[in-house]
Amino acid sequence: MEQLLESFLTYFFSHKLELFAALTGLICVWLNTRNNHWGWLFGILSVVPYIYIFLDAGLYGDSILSAFYFVVSIWGWYHWLFGGKNKRKKHTTLSSEPSVLDKEMIEELTSDNFYDGDSSNEIIKNNDTELPITYMPIKFWLISIVVGIAGVFGFGAWFSTLPNASVPYFDAFTTSFSVVAQFQLAKRWVENWIFWFVIDAFCVGIYYYKGLYFTTGLYAIFLVLAILGYFEWKKQMPK
Repeated sequence: MEQLLESFLTYFFSHKLELFAALTGLICVWLNTRNNHWGWLFGILSVVPYIYIFLDAGLYGDSILSAFYFVVSIWGWYHWLFGGKNKRKKHTTLSSEPSVLDKEMIEELTSDNFYDGDSSNEIIKNNDTELPITYMPIKFWLISIVVGIAGVFGFGAWFSTLPNASVPYFDAFTTSFSVVAQFQLAKRWVENWIFWFVIDAFCVGIYYYKGLYFTTGLYAIFLVLAILGYFEWKKQMPK
């Protein structure tokens, strides 16, 4: 028992950076399952140290992927907040005899428009621009799978030529399909959780094999969070 505790403490103090990356990554995914945009911030804090951690472990694909996450997380954060239908609030008072311009404006009104007050006849548009949760279009299912498979062979062939590369094609699988899933997450498509579940299952095996035990435990939790995230997002989808 003492030897086990000593081994754990030794690993703990020699892998503090990995622990930080794992904890911030866990917060990131948990917030994502809650459809909370602050998850992107913790994702950024997680992927920066993982760039070095994976590079040191010979997982070049995951290192490149972490750098990709950094860029996409900034875009995804912005897209979640402002990627919805851009509507501006307009205030226009109609006269008793509408002009041609007034008639055109009335014809252009959508179901989101409404009249604010009977006396002023003031037309107001909803100014909510947050991107809603939606289903992924069918054509993107095909695109996602084709791009993912092409990436496995392309990245795998490349990683195989790099020095000290470890499990290059498994590394390529998680790299390629993570790019696809990250794009789906940024688009707020609910199916991204299906892709993450499969990716996380592969990652558990890879990181355990490489001795990254904090990260192995993290991705085991991610498996559960991917299931919870799928059903939570479906529950929060606009009716």
